Amino acid sequence: MKISLNDKNKRKTVYDILNIFYDDSNIEFTNRASINILDDEIIFKDKSYPYESNYKLKANLYKIFEKETGYKSPWGMLTGSKPSKLLKSQSTNQIKDKYFVSDEKLALLKDVENEQNKLDFNKNDFNLYINIPFCPTRCRYCAYPTLVGINHDRSAYIDKLIYEINNIDLPNSLDSIYIGGGTPTNISAYDLDRLLNTINKRFTYREFTVEAGREDTLDKQKLDILSENKVQRISLNPQTFNEDIINSVGRSFDYDNFITIYEYAKDLKFIINMDFIVGLVGENSCSFIRNFEILEKLKPQNITFHALASKRGSKYREENKKGSVKDALKINEAIKKFTEENGYKAYYLYRQKNILSNLENVGYQKDDTSQRYNIVINEESENVIGLGMNANTKLMNGKKYRNARNLRDYTENIENIIRYKNMMIESN
Repeated sequence: MKISLNDKNKRKTVYDILNIFYDDSNIEFTNRASINILDDEIIFKDKSYPYESNYKLKANLYKIFEKETGYKSPWGMLTGSKPSKLLKSQSTNQIKDKYFVSDEKLALLKDVENEQNKLDFNKNDFNLYINIPFCPTRCRYCAYPTLVGINHDRSAYIDKLIYEINNIDLPNSLDSIYIGGGTPTNISAYDLDRLLNTINKRFTYREFTVEAGREDTLDKQKLDILSENKVQRISLNPQTFNEDIINSVGRSFDYDNFITIYEYAKDLKFIINMDFIVGLVGENSCSFIRNFEILEKLKPQNITFHALASKRGSKYREENKKGSVKDALKINEAIKKFTEENGYKAYYLYRQKNILSNLENVGYQKDDTSQRYNIVINEESENVIGLGMNANTKLMNGKKYRNARNLRDYTENIENIIRYKNMMIESN
C-alpha cells in the first residue's frame, strides 16, 4: 500500500493503522500513492473522508481498510501495548464505541482486570529484574541482544552482576525478583548457586522467579539449586511441542528430557509456567492445537500464549517470514476454548508492535497462581530496578534507565551504572 502524506508528523499514526491490515514490507510512503492524506481529509479511490482530529484520522483509516481488505481486527483500531489501562478511565462500552474492539476482547480485558483485582500492589514497593544474556543458540524469531555460544566468560559476568547486587541501594524487602534473559540457566551450576545465594543474603521477597526457559540448559542438579535457594516459580518454555517446527527456528528440543525436567520440577513444588508462540513459520492451526493434548496431561499452573511479533534484528524479519493470519485467528479461538475448559483464567495481557493479526500476548493461571512480577511489569504498578546487561529500570515517578546494551560497556562502566541508579532510587 502506497501512501502520500502532507504532514510527515502523521506518519506513525498512519503506519500504525495500516500495519493492522498490511505487512510492514508492503507499506510505502511516497509521492505517487493510492491513498493521499491531506491536512484535513483522506482521498482514497476518488472519495474524500474529512477528519478534524488525530483520532478521526485513525478511525477513518481503519474503516476504509476494514472494508477494503475484509479483515475485521479483534482489537479494532486499538494499537497500544497495554489496553487494560483503558479500563481505569473508560467503560467497556466506551472502549467498544471508540476503538471498535470486539466483545470477545473486551471480555478478555475484564477477565484480566478481575484477576488482578484479587492482588494488592503498592506504588512505593520495589521489584528486581536481573538479566542473564546468554543463550545456547539464537532463535530465528528473537531480536534480543543475547550472547550466543561458548565464547563468553559467563563467570566474569556473574562476578559483575553480584557486585551490582551488593552495591545497589535497594531496600532489603522486595515485592518480587525475576531472573530473565537470554536463558538464565545457561550458566554453570556453580555460578547459578552463588548468584542465588547472593540474592538471598541481600534481600527478602514475596515472589522469586527464574526463567529456566530451555530444557537443553537444565538438569536435576540445577533444579535442586533453584529449590534450595528459595526460588518459587520457573518457566519451562517449549514454544511448541512440534519438534520439526521448534528445530526449524534454531532451537534444540528433546521431548523426553523436557518431560523428565518437568516432572522433577513438579516434585520440587515449583509453580511452573510454559510459553507458547502463535505464528511460528510452518505451524498451522491443526499442528498447534495438538499442543493442547499434551498440556491437558501436564497441567502446568501457568501458560502464556504469545502472538508472534515481527521484530527488527530477528532472522524472521530479515527473511520476511511470518506465520499465517488465518491460522493465528483459528488458534486464538482454540486457546479460548482450551483455557475455559481446563480452568485457566487470564491474568495479564500485553501487545507488541507488528504483532501477528493485531492479536495479543496473554498469561493464564489456574488455582490462583497469578505471577506478581508479570502484572507489575505490564501494568506499571510498582517500581522495577533492572540489573545486568541491557536491563531496564522504571520508577513510578516516571524516571527510566537502561543498563549498557553490550557486555563490554556493562563491564567497563559498572561503577557509573550503579551510581546513576542509586541516585534515581534516592530521589524516588
